[in-house]
Amino acid sequence: MQPASFLIREATSSDQPILWELLYDALWDPPTSPRRPRSVLSNPHIAAYVQDWGSQPADLGFLAVAPDGTVAGGILGRLLLPPHPGGAFMDATTPQVGIAVFPAFRQQGLGNALFNRYLAAAAARFARVSLGVHPENHLAIGWYRRLGFVPFATGHGGDINMARNLRPDRHRTIPPGKQGGILGSTAQ
Repeated sequence: MQPASFLIREATSSDQPILWELLYDALWDPPTSPRRPRSVLSNPHIAAYVQDWGSQPADLGFLAVAPDGTVAGGILGRLLLPPHPGGAFMDATTPQVGIAVFPAFRQQGLGNALFNRYLAAAAARFARVSLGVHPENHLAIGWYRRLGFVPFATGHGGDINMARNLRPDRHRTIPPGKQGGILGSTAQ
């Protein structure tokens, strides 16, 4: 379900400037830590998530746009391969997803609307998707679990890597030994 008055449309290469803003917003820092500097976006391992968006056939993303044309948030999925495999790398066929809703637009259902649109479109192209989440971001961990994501590894910096099967009827699932196990219980 899409929140009233917001248009959800596919992200294109012409959206490149706002994609950098979404990427920066998606880099969650604990409330007890200072916000990381914007210069982090020049790190090739981070820039790989949005650099030259639309240049890869597997790039898939959506933006939530307010009636006045303001982008309220977005979700992006991309296959990230070595030398910049991304923080939630599972394999060469699993895109990594990032989502951000700008502060002024939160608590309006946009995150769920974006994820629903993305997952529906991604299911036609991929067997599963992955993401990484900071271990102190308990709200996000709980939300991702409710969306069907399960932990499969601990990533760089201690992030929790999670994945969701998009085609449970297919043989390609989260590999045995990678599913579950790193979190003892559902986050509150």
